[in-house]
Amino acid sequence: MQNNWLARLQILSGSILLIDALALFSQAKFNVGTIFPAILGLGLLSYSLKYASWQRWLAAKRYRQRLWPWFKLLAALWLISLLAFFCTLAIPDRIQNQPSTLIVLGSGLDGTQPSPMLRARLDTALIYAAQYPKTQIVVSGGQGFNEEISEADAMQRYLLAHGIARQRIMQENQSTSTEENLLFSYRLLKAKAAEPVLIITNDFHTLRAFKIAKKQGFAIVDFASAPTPLAIRYNAWLREYFAFASSWLLGEL
Repeated sequence: MQNNWLARLQILSGSILLIDALALFSQAKFNVGTIFPAILGLGLLSYSLKYASWQRWLAAKRYRQRLWPWFKLLAALWLISLLAFFCTLAIPDRIQNQPSTLIVLGSGLDGTQPSPMLRARLDTALIYAAQYPKTQIVVSGGQGFNEEISEADAMQRYLLAHGIARQRIMQENQSTSTEENLLFSYRLLKAKAAEPVLIITNDFHTLRAFKIAKKQGFAIVDFASAPTPLAIRYNAWLREYFAFASSWLLGEL
């Protein structure tokens, strides 16, 4: 029989994860940062509410009984690795050089308008564009699935509407990933006196973006972070956990 406090904790955790995922699904946000919590939430609810059935299923086969403790150990180790990764995301901005170029990385649209996360990046870019008025600004982002225009186009419109001169803005509108953001931006800037560059992205994304930028050939790179909206913060962090692992496995870092 399962402990009452443990069952209640699992039901509470599963419910929170599932409600969070459903709320973001209703906003058409489908990615590993929303789908995985939904699966995990359903799993916790199923295990807690159908505990006796799960125990009978495990007892029916000897190999299941042997594998179950290992599964719980791996789940605990995964959770520890996730929490450790979240701790690495709390890094301060690094601006050691006066930038010649700001590179603003794309992050999804709502129709033709920047999403809240992308708007935070653009608002941060406006601060640094005012602080360093001689910088050129690269807006980097292609046209994603279900997006009406490229992210770069939407970003340029936003900056123009907030007083940035057209001649300061360069578009990179073909990329579909962080690696491509920085690779294509590097190619765009290669013939220009573009460095030092200041990469602007959300707080959780700065570490991976910085490492990829160095890998793509940028020599003098700093980074500045925009805050991530609280409503999607932990989903974004979870998505970045898997993205960081993927980038490491693919040799992008």
